[in-house]
Amino acid sequence: MSSPVSQPANPIDSMTDPLEFAAALSRSFAQTQDIDATVREALAQIVKLLRVEAGAIFLLDELKANLICRASVGPVDITGLSVPNGSGIVGRSVAEDHIQVVEHAYEDQRFFAEADRKTGFVTRSILCAPMSVAHTVIGAVEVLNKQNGKPFNAEDQNLLRVMAASSALAISNARMADRLVAQERLQREVELAAEIQRHLLPTEDNDSSPICGLVRPIQEVSGDFYDHFELPDGTIAFAIGDVSGKGLNASLLMSQTASLFRCLGKTVRDPARLMSILNREICATVSRGMFVTMVSGLYDPATGHLRFANAGHIPPLLRRPNQRSVEMPADSPPLGIVPNSKYETEEVNLDGAQFILCTDGVTEFRFGDEELGTQGLDLLLDTARGRPLLQRLNAVVDELQRAGWRSRDDLTLLAIDDSMAARSVEQRAESERASPDPSDFLFGLSFPADPKRLKLVRPAIRAAAEACGFDENETEDVLLAAGEAIENIIVHAYGNRRGEIALAIHRMPDGLMLRIRDFAPNVDPAKIQPRKLEDVRPGGLGTHFIRAVMDDASFIPLPDGEGNLLELVKRKR
Repeated sequence: MSSPVSQPANPIDSMTDPLEFAAALSRSFAQTQDIDATVREALAQIVKLLRVEAGAIFLLDELKANLICRASVGPVDITGLSVPNGSGIVGRSVAEDHIQVVEHAYEDQRFFAEADRKTGFVTRSILCAPMSVAHTVIGAVEVLNKQNGKPFNAEDQNLLRVMAASSALAISNARMADRLVAQERLQREVELAAEIQRHLLPTEDNDSSPICGLVRPIQEVSGDFYDHFELPDGTIAFAIGDVSGKGLNASLLMSQTASLFRCLGKTVRDPARLMSILNREICATVSRGMFVTMVSGLYDPATGHLRFANAGHIPPLLRRPNQRSVEMPADSPPLGIVPNSKYETEEVNLDGAQFILCTDGVTEFRFGDEELGTQGLDLLLDTARGRPLLQRLNAVVDELQRAGWRSRDDLTLLAIDDSMAARSVEQRAESERASPDPSDFLFGLSFPADPKRLKLVRPAIRAAAEACGFDENETEDVLLAAGEAIENIIVHAYGNRRGEIALAIHRMPDGLMLRIRDFAPNVDPAKIQPRKLEDVRPGGLGTHFIRAVMDDASFIPLPDGEGNLLELVKRKR
């Protein structure tokens, strides 16, 4: 009866083929996707194949100044040990790119004597082989003391040399795969950041819009931004900004600044005050010396009136027909540098003019040694005149690229053409005459929450009431209700603090509608109840008067943080 054929306890014990060894390492990395695990697996197999008492793998750091032990097998764990490149057995093996063999009788035995005393491990012999890939040394494999007590022979040297080369290849492949994974992850993050930025931009402008913008990033993500949106009274809030630096850090600060503007620009009606708030917020969070240059403002298409503040940005360009273009500089610093910086609100009546904003990627566009500058931008805008505004902006950028100019930064343009606003008002008036709107918007205005401003607001309300056909008594009722509502906002909503009030007046087929909006914290309409008439004492009866003289008085729900909107309706008798 024959005995069964014995199998090796571990397949690695019989693994002597270098190709099989390399394949095993490749399988190990495929299973773990971990460089350190690959290093440990390589060392474990080397120690078993050479049947030694201990071993270690050292890899060069990024500066190639030190060798760091990345894996250790044996009675003493030296993982993390750092050895200067060129020092000791391991350092010499790497520096000379040559296998090192040291036996018990070596001359510099004293080098190991102190280490042996500390660890209790007796070093009898050492074999160290460099790990090279394509003539580049990345580290070394060191094994100590053959288990049979014999010295390392030529066969051991050849085997370690081959396994060191296979290990180096496996580690190099693992590093390459790791870099590819990191690059793919970074690419996904960049694509996500770019998608978020695209959603932060305004919805696509059309050819009839009096305000248009564009941004063309030089990389996938941009440090530039622009925005514009219409407020309840018809005014348009706008901004353009440029974050210092490039890449993801700049794009993150860009997203933060754009989001803050979109939020605060709906409630803060003073451009200088808005800049101060933005500056404090950015100073509190910005790092690495980054900052933001920015222009923000308010434009009223109905009147052409424009207010803006400039925080260290390129001066806007004011272009009037048949006149020389004028730059409008400002001395205030960028956002994110000095927390208590002061900003000034500038005002201009466009009266059919163009207001052009850009980032330095446009003005610093180069053709050889020459920069485009604001004068070059002005000339390019002249060549594109006669087209719709958005087409003009695209034509400027297209002309630069066709002419061989080179961009070193993101390109962003934002423009307001007041002549287009005037045309759109005329077109709207013609359309309304042909098909009247049952709720005809008469006008809108905003003013500070100051009782003194009521003297200026009342004549406008009176004129609107008379235009709607109300008699003197009905007009006085409208004035009384509007005045009481505005005073309640000043006293109760804002608590006599600074704030803004927006008023919009609509003509209805049978009367008048006033919409009065504040930007104070949201109130609960259920808690706004008139005091009982028999409770005789000064004040508190304004709500009674409003409801007594108006046909309807109701709050329109707004999202949290958007303020309060009161709608008053008066119908003709």
